[in-house]
Amino acid sequence: MKMQYHLRSRPNKFSHWKTIVAFILFFILLSISYLFPNASKSAVFAVSKPLWFISDKVKKPFILVKGFFTSKNSLVSQNLDLQNQIASLQLKQIDYDNVLNENFSLKNQFGTTTTRIVSRVLSKPPRSPYDTFVIDLGSYDGITLGSKVYLSDTIIIGLVTTVTSHNSLVTLFSASGQKQEVTDARTGESFEILGKGGANFSVEVPKDADILWGDTFLYPTKSTSIVGNVYYIDTNSQSSFKTVYLRVPTSVFQSQRVLIEK
Repeated sequence: MKMQYHLRSRPNKFSHWKTIVAFILFFILLSISYLFPNASKSAVFAVSKPLWFISDKVKKPFILVKGFFTSKNSLVSQNLDLQNQIASLQLKQIDYDNVLNENFSLKNQFGTTTTRIVSRVLSKPPRSPYDTFVIDLGSYDGITLGSKVYLSDTIIIGLVTTVTSHNSLVTLFSASGQKQEVTDARTGESFEILGKGGANFSVEVPKDADILWGDTFLYPTKSTSIVGNVYYIDTNSQSSFKTVYLRVPTSVFQSQRVLIEK
């Protein structure tokens, strides 16, 4: 009868050597790090630098994609905000028109002799000749040549110069070459101002004329009707005259509505 013997696994001496070598290398690296800290840092940086470079190259496309979607979301948000602002302004314009109509209605009830109606501005510079408006009311609505045109209860800007059945042309006092008699509200003295375009005027007066910066010039009518305010006085001329510059005290060409006095 044969005897069977089980061979025991022989110990792997090589694995012991690997442990010893690893321990020695660890000890050497630890010693270098302790004795030469700057050298160890340089070595770490030298090894890490390529890894950082590769990492940046890999991450860059993802950052660009993220930035694209972030920018798109930001534009969408800004667009929504602008739409909300436009809607809010439209509602305010409707409220403004209603308040104006109620105001004029009340004035008529309490015996005001003049009537003003709200008209929409259809065209203004640069689509219409400079310092002119085209409005959506005409003779059918009671508009006549010479009807006064206001931006508010107290600011007058021009007169109706052309009338059709359903539309009219308004020429502003500030149209180039237009002349208009006005009165200085502070002194009561009258002057003839010249339209310079762009809601601006000028008048040449003697240097001793009593006109100051900020003076208000009025249209000759019973109710308070402001034509413009003095914003500059040029006294540098060698002559005995000075040039006074005025402008309408509001943004004329941004207006969507005007008031027509019938």
